[in-house]
Amino acid sequence: MSFNSNQPHGGPAGPPPNMAQNFNAMLQRSLQEPGQPEQPVEAPGQPSSSLGYGGVYSATPPPQHGPNVLGGGRGPPQQILPVDLPPQAFLTSAMLLDMVDKKVDVLLRDEKEYIGILRSYDQFANLVLTECYERIAARNPEATPSSDATIPRWLIHDVKLPGLMTIRGENVTICATVDLDREDAPRGAKFAEVEEVRALAASQKAEKKEVDSRKSKALKRAGIEPGFGMQG
Repeated sequence: MSFNSNQPHGGPAGPPPNMAQNFNAMLQRSLQEPGQPEQPVEAPGQPSSSLGYGGVYSATPPPQHGPNVLGGGRGPPQQILPVDLPPQAFLTSAMLLDMVDKKVDVLLRDEKEYIGILRSYDQFANLVLTECYERIAARNPEATPSSDATIPRWLIHDVKLPGLMTIRGENVTICATVDLDREDAPRGAKFAEVEEVRALAASQKAEKKEVDSRKSKALKRAGIEPGFGMQG
């Protein structure tokens, strides 16, 4: 069997005739805007000005709306959501947007409480407070389950903190705005001297620690792992 070296490549029959010319014409038609007359096909053998990345990126994009576009007869897309959304429409730290420059009460996981003006926050709910106070609270020993409702259940005292207060968002349990009309006389609480409140808070914390320790030991004897905060 003899092999004909003059036979063009591309298969037994060779490439289709005028393949380069047909490709140039197809490329030029794809770059034309709808409604424009077709441009003449460039002569074979001449470098095409439409080939390469320059012609593709410099071409005018097709219209986004019109009768020839899928769904173009419906007109521009309708806006579903309103432009201005209330803070309640957001989740996570974006809900703090309505609390900026307002007095807030922040309760942490270790039961510490801070009251101040929220100045800034980030996507992790890390808070920056100014004019901040640490609220120390202790249960009122005079209040019993059978006592009158007029007797306050808690004794509190606010300690002024200098400078800025930065709170990690992962430690925050509750963050709420303060009712300015009731902050001088909070419901169910009474302001007391700092020495009295600190002494009561320390004794109640030690008592709670002792109770949690006994619960933890009883759970371990039963084969149950104690929960968070219980000391074994």
